Amino acid sequence: MLLIGRLLLVALCAVTAFAGPAYAADAPKSTAGTALPNPHIAIIDVQRILDESFAAKSVQKQLETQRAKFQTEIEKEENELRQAEQDLDKAHPQMTADVYADREQQLRQRFLDVERHVQARRKLLDQAFTDSMNAVRASLLDIVNTVAQEHGVNMVLIKQQVLWSDKGLDVTDEVLGRLNQKLPQVTVKMAPEGKE
Repeated sequence: MLLIGRLLLVALCAVTAFAGPAYAADAPKSTAGTALPNPHIAIIDVQRILDESFAAKSVQKQLETQRAKFQTEIEKEENELRQAEQDLDKAHPQMTADVYADREQQLRQRFLDVERHVQARRKLLDQAFTDSMNAVRASLLDIVNTVAQEHGVNMVLIKQQVLWSDKGLDVTDEVLGRLNQKLPQVTVKMAPEGKE
């Protein structure tokens, strides 16, 4: 969540960075000779929206289910490997050096395969989270744009970057309500392993 919040923060900051300094009395002239518009500002609590929106919660719930399933699979594989290692240790005195070395190499290979499987699955989970939250972020940006236009706002600031503001400038509740209506859920799509 924190990563998506930062990405959204950067995106919204990039949109507002070009507004330039706003001086009501002495508005600087552009190269075309027209005055820059007076600022009309709204504030939005992006982190709260990402924490409370139905879509973001649905993503978290689905990913928690996937992680739990994955953890169960990995624990089973790890237990099997531990048992195989114990069995090999017990059988070691009855084996020739070549047979023991061969079985030990096979066991090492199984360990490496499980490790690669864990890394691949984590990468898939991370990518599924990123893709799903990108869908939430895209809808959020569309709604922020619509709300800004409806209120005659030409600059939206992220609440966490504002030291103080009048509560009337905060449009978080309105944006959150619209996001919940527009995107009540996001289906997390997991790529098949090996195709990430």
